[in-house]
Amino acid sequence: MSDSFPLPDLKVGSKAIVAKIETQDEGMIRHLMAMGVIQGVDILLESRFPSYVVQVGKSRAALDKETAQIIYVSQP
Repeated sequence: MSDSFPLPDLKVGSKAIVAKIETQDEGMIRHLMAMGVIQGVDILLESRFPSYVVQVGKSRAALDKETAQIIYVSQP
């Protein structure tokens, strides 16, 4: 598996695996976990503008740029 990189660097329409959440903010970690964004899950970047829209499992979530930047993903 390749090195991880921030979610905003992922190509729109591409799938990746969440490698890590790079923050010490427990509230943000809980918020992302509630949306299903946890280490090891598949994530699909659907769009970047006006916000980052991701699909995780059967759910969709909109993220602001600051939140998207703390999510690191990797591709096989």
